[in-house]
Amino acid sequence: MSVNHRMRHLRTSGKAFRGVFLVFSIWAMSLPIAAASEESPEVATISAATAEEQGIAAFEEHLGEIVPGDILLRDEHGKEVVLADFIDKPTILNFVYFECPGICTPLLNEIADILGKSGLDPNEVPFQILTVSFEPKDTPEMALAKRNNYLNLVGRPIPPETWRFFTTDAENIRRFTDATGFQYMRAGTEYTHPGGIMFLSPDRKIVRYFYGIEFLPFDFQMGVYEAARGKVTPTTARLLRFCFSYDPAGRTYAFNLARVVGTVMIISIIFFLTFLLFSTRRRRRKEA
Repeated sequence: MSVNHRMRHLRTSGKAFRGVFLVFSIWAMSLPIAAASEESPEVATISAATAEEQGIAAFEEHLGEIVPGDILLRDEHGKEVVLADFIDKPTILNFVYFECPGICTPLLNEIADILGKSGLDPNEVPFQILTVSFEPKDTPEMALAKRNNYLNLVGRPIPPETWRFFTTDAENIRRFTDATGFQYMRAGTEYTHPGGIMFLSPDRKIVRYFYGIEFLPFDFQMGVYEAARGKVTPTTARLLRFCFSYDPAGRTYAFNLARVVGTVMIISIIFFLTFLLFSTRRRRRKEA
């Protein structure tokens, strides 16, 4: 290769690499700073048995595991039911306590809002929502009042059995929360606990977790379909969360153009550099 050819090749490569660095910097700045509670492997892998001892309230994922069917619950009228007899369709499970001053109410409000706006029809695609109190002192009367309130908040008629509220005793609460990886602890007269929902298949297999108190309606619907098939899915629509950013003021999701365009550009430049490298090598072999 001549000196001029080499100089042109070096200048082209240098510009390409500077372009990669610039695009990568823009792309990196567009990424949100992930909360430690969502991504920390230490929190995600800690056992439920040591959560309270170490002062951690989070989820420990049990994807693919079967929840015991002999767990006893009390329905809104105080009747005892066995979990195996009750879960016979895709089930959206969430744990709350009825006098929670924190995230329980926003979580239930979000479920009601999404249920009202989604195209899911329980008559066409059978599914149910199961809200269970982890406070042993909560009563069936409180569960019935909550159920009536949130069914009204849905804003469209759905079969009342679509959303059920349950209570139970301390032993069954502990078995249920341990089986699903829901870690919580008492803090004075209240509780510290995470927010989120789980999707169970008709055979009580845990197929998906959504964390937080804000969910995409599309994600919610896909969770139901995946639960119906018993398909275990990694947590919380990572691709959708990458492409969309949540606007807390408008309580909507906006397409993150900078992040997606930056990612596409850097991938394109990587392919271009790879092509440039291999084409230059082939040309050098021919000229040698």
